[in-house]
Amino acid sequence: MVYYMEDLIFNAHSKVYCSYGSLNRLKEIVSSFGHRLLIVTEKSLVDSNAFKKIKDEIRKHDLDLITFAEITPNSTTHTIEKASEIARVSRIQAIIGFGGIRALSAAKAVAVAASYTGNFYNIMSETPPELLPIPYIEISGTFRNPFMLSPDFILPDARNGALQIVTVKNAAPAAIIIDPSLFMDISRQYKIATLMDVFLEAVEGFFSIRSNFISDMLFLKTISMIVNLLPSILEDPDNPENLLSAGKAGFSTALGLTISTTGLGTACAAEISKQFGASRAITATILLPYILEYGLRVCPEKVTRMGPILGEDISGLSIISAADRVIESLRLSIGIQNLPVRLSELGIKKENLISVAEQVFKLPMINFLPSKITVEDIYIILKDAL
Repeated sequence: MVYYMEDLIFNAHSKVYCSYGSLNRLKEIVSSFGHRLLIVTEKSLVDSNAFKKIKDEIRKHDLDLITFAEITPNSTTHTIEKASEIARVSRIQAIIGFGGIRALSAAKAVAVAASYTGNFYNIMSETPPELLPIPYIEISGTFRNPFMLSPDFILPDARNGALQIVTVKNAAPAAIIIDPSLFMDISRQYKIATLMDVFLEAVEGFFSIRSNFISDMLFLKTISMIVNLLPSILEDPDNPENLLSAGKAGFSTALGLTISTTGLGTACAAEISKQFGASRAITATILLPYILEYGLRVCPEKVTRMGPILGEDISGLSIISAADRVIESLRLSIGIQNLPVRLSELGIKKENLISVAEQVFKLPMINFLPSKITVEDIYIILKDAL
């Protein structure tokens, strides 16, 4: 690992550039791969100032760029197959992904699929073929991506509509750019929701049975960062220092998730987003208190360890009482965001919840929760959040 204080460059499977102006490193990054680039992004972002900045940076260096901006809430593996064919025919030498989790997973999948001439769904199997993906460069469009530093991506399978998390060896990005200047287009509400989504990912990573003392340190540091950052970003969401801190919180969480994994709330938010088109970040924000209450039941000692970070005096309290106070503190923090607080506010009905619970139960992170869980348990948690 290599760290430079002024630029926060982390070097492992991926090289991460996290600073204002890190987009200017794009030419340096792609120069070793070639000059024919395909950028994969969301349809809703093509007119954004952030996307224009990326295109301008590419074109001022006389690089050839093809834009694939067909990622939508309804995109499935069919969309990936289409983009992959464009990449093969155009002899693309590097893939760039820009946007949120949906677009970045799609771009990573395109980098994998474009290097493979067999049946695309072999890649989606439990034992995908060993491939050498086209070099993939990730440009963060939000504060978070739990798959940022991993060879994993999440896609809706067109054959059955189910979400699937796919792991392909060598699929981790060659480079990742976190330039907070690209976050300026994000609305105040979505900035807050995305930050709370990072919070949820950190909490779930901390609860997971895959976590160890290294990832615990990263997750607790992230939780502390967000608790300290939240009042500032509420007051001044476009402050450059606040946006840089939010980007670092997302990076710290993603780094911890290379060891640990997300959990029930993240899985439910992804499935609800797929089924109903609801914002994944806002759904995650709604579910966060219920995941903490779940943690209170199954790993109260871990909830209690977050108490001092939240400024709570829990000395003399039992583990359960201390954990309960921590949850109440977080509830009050979340409640001031003027965001939806119930799933029903997103148009979700009680009769929808069983299908969500059944699909969530199939996702791999459910195997690493701090306690065994059933479809009925998931349904009850979702019903409580309704």
